[in-house]
Amino acid sequence: MGLKYYLETYGCSLNTADSDIMVGRLEAIDGQRVENISDAELILLNTCGVKEPTEDKIVHRLEELAKENTPIVVTGCLPKISLGRVEKAIPGFAALLGPQSIETLASIIPRILEGERGIRQIESDDAYKLKWFAGPPDSVICTIPICEGCLGNCAYCAVKFARGKVRSYSIEDIHEKIERCVHLGYREIRLTSQDAAVYGSDTGESLADLLHSVGSIVGPHRFRLGMFNPNIVMSSINELIESMDDEHFFKFFHIPLQSGSDRLLKTMNRRYIVSEWERVVQRVRKQFKDATIATDIIVGFPGETESDFEQTLDLIRRVKPSVTNISKYGDRPNTLASRSKDKVETSLKKERSRTLTKLVNEILVESNEAWVGWSGQVIITDKGSKGGMLGRNDSYKTVIIHEDLSPGTTVGVEITSSERTHLIGEVKP
Repeated sequence: MGLKYYLETYGCSLNTADSDIMVGRLEAIDGQRVENISDAELILLNTCGVKEPTEDKIVHRLEELAKENTPIVVTGCLPKISLGRVEKAIPGFAALLGPQSIETLASIIPRILEGERGIRQIESDDAYKLKWFAGPPDSVICTIPICEGCLGNCAYCAVKFARGKVRSYSIEDIHEKIERCVHLGYREIRLTSQDAAVYGSDTGESLADLLHSVGSIVGPHRFRLGMFNPNIVMSSINELIESMDDEHFFKFFHIPLQSGSDRLLKTMNRRYIVSEWERVVQRVRKQFKDATIATDIIVGFPGETESDFEQTLDLIRRVKPSVTNISKYGDRPNTLASRSKDKVETSLKKERSRTLTKLVNEILVESNEAWVGWSGQVIITDKGSKGGMLGRNDSYKTVIIHEDLSPGTTVGVEITSSERTHLIGEVKP
């Protein structure tokens, strides 16, 4: 067919993986990805609906593209989360697809090229997407999906409407894909999902078994495990940590908290209490004292009092996570929280966000300063956004090295100084 298409991706690492799956699916029908939108016969936008600002950005982009003559396919989570808004932004769309409708691209594209418009295929087609996975070109970073869907029912989350029930790929298939990626030269392999903790809950396999299996793959690569919710791993945390006690794993643990208030966690329907989250963090640090602990906080959730917010500040001061992702609460369509009559004023949300950001930045500066003088191995993965080459040490700390090094190279480095956002290293002779 020789179709030239342009693909734009928004959102999380699972969306990144979905885009790589789309590329593989389109390659199978002789599709050719182009970097310039003006060269494309078809435009695909892989969208995200997790936060309102992201949705606003995508809607603005769709309104721009609606002026073009090139047919537009809107894929990903947003058509399942805000269908009406997508249709209003681009009434002349060629097709709308959900995140589990990638298989249908092969049958839909010929219809689009023949002039058909307004195709809707947002429901799941139950296809086994992983078979189409193709790693990104011109990168040593590869994002492999292990499962999608979750077991939660958080009051603020609309992604559950888009991704639905848990679907895990088999250990055998993931192992095979990773071996292929290592063979092709990928050096940072991200194992992604909505919630890694639910892996295998539908198939009888387990996350620890998966990590044991892929940890045995020989090569100079490293794995970065994606986010897992604390309540689901509490009973298996020892097995999980044991499986990651291997040089192939970055000691990086993304364990979302959302609030330091048990009362608010219950309102959010998070299914754990603060002390349980802390226990998981402590267990990780007991095994890996330099581990990077990443977490997420929502400020201004409906009903959040000054006391709730102070409890969050106190917890962050005490635990000092290496990374804290801060989100100001925003309504998402059809969620329980969006119907709350107890919303926090926008000005107060902004004030709390600024207060927490200031604390997090102070912790970051202090944490990074403690790395000065460290020596060890760093994998170079990319160019630094402000010069130099970007690498990662075993704890997944960002290290900038001002030397001409090729991505994929592993070098011995000494940390000579630090900034709030990264460490600065010199290659040891």
